[in-house]
Amino acid sequence: MVNFLICSTLAISAQPDGFERLYYTYKGEAGVVAFRVPGFLMKFAGMCAGLDHSERQLLRSLRSVRILTIEEQDRYSGVNFAREVDATRMHDGYQLLLEVHEGDEDVIITARERNGKITDLIVIVGGSDNTLVHVKGRMNCDLLESLSEVAGVKELRYTAEL
Repeated sequence: MVNFLICSTLAISAQPDGFERLYYTYKGEAGVVAFRVPGFLMKFAGMCAGLDHSERQLLRSLRSVRILTIEEQDRYSGVNFAREVDATRMHDGYQLLLEVHEGDEDVIITARERNGKITDLIVIVGGSDNTLVHVKGRMNCDLLESLSEVAGVKELRYTAEL
């Protein structure tokens, strides 16, 4: 039992404060979509025809993608994912890459790097749209530019400059 508690605490502290709490608070609620795409499915998708080289390379470098988004915003008025997560209290090597607050819209991007590759990337969007994306893998910064084009998260294109 003690080992379980220690492992649980370590797993939660390895994320920016509130990331896990946010995910599990809203996961399964009405009007919220939460899912995880495992790595083997990413690699399989990377073998599909119709993708250019950089898109295939990106998909093959991913271990998993976890997404949480509020589809029915009217049910959750006043909710702002970015404000619920304390990006200033990051643990275990996470670094704040981007933080934008413009009106009621907020975007936070944090990442963890190991051996010149990004191993974890967390994108949190709050405001009129609330979305949380956690990407695990071994990504080069230039691949993140491709991810920005594929996923439509334009702020990721700036990670190559960081």
